[in-house]
Amino acid sequence: MPSFAIHTICGKQLLKELDLNTDKEKEFLIGNILPDVSRVKGYKVLDNHQKRKSVQDIKMVTHFRIKEDVVLSYPDLNKFLKKYEEEVKNNIISFAYFFHLYTDYYYFKVFLPSILTFYDKDMNITNNKNNVYYAKINRTNEIIEYKVLFNKESNEGIYKDYSIANNYLLDKYKLNINYEELIEYIDEHGFNTNIKETNPLFAYYAIIKIRKYLEELKIEDTNLRIFTYNDLDNLVENIIDSFKKEYSYLMINYIKEK
Repeated sequence: MPSFAIHTICGKQLLKELDLNTDKEKEFLIGNILPDVSRVKGYKVLDNHQKRKSVQDIKMVTHFRIKEDVVLSYPDLNKFLKKYEEEVKNNIISFAYFFHLYTDYYYFKVFLPSILTFYDKDMNITNNKNNVYYAKINRTNEIIEYKVLFNKESNEGIYKDYSIANNYLLDKYKLNINYEELIEYIDEHGFNTNIKETNPLFAYYAIIKIRKYLEELKIEDTNLRIFTYNDLDNLVENIIDSFKKEYSYLMINYIKEK
């Protein structure tokens, strides 16, 4: 999925288009992480497979993902808006929540399919996760096993590129967020959203996890395998431009006067 860096950078870039006071900007940043806020019961005693399944089961709900058995599962934006459109128009946290979902949608529906093509064992193109076996890196035509591509422990897969991309984008956009201020804001003011699929009480955990990741992020190898730096250079602005084009009507209450 898109990394926290991509989500936060996209959020910060979108904020440039909005007319919000400092408190509302903090609420936007909090709302933009809420879909990824999850706590699994008994998480510490689960094995890695159980952890991944539990988290993915929760994210199917918080991200309103389509139910089909597809390789790249993306949020069902229409389903979300059918339930929460008025909430999105009138609550900045809910608006930011939807923008997070849109970022995922663009990433899985537009961006990754331009980077990767998936095949079954007989090298027939497929988007069915039940028979996917290979992936082709379109830029190089290199074939890699699907299970290797999405193995977090493998240096041959996409997660290494994620770390390099995080480091590159954080440096490029000079992301500077005071996570302590976000925590203090939650303590002092709280925040609310009527989106029932998430649990705002766990926002702390997400903020602390992001802060810890940033402190420990050390990248020496900068050689991307799956992506290119040109892909990354275009990604954030393409997401912003596409969102503004498709969902400007949701921004009316938040947008700056021209």
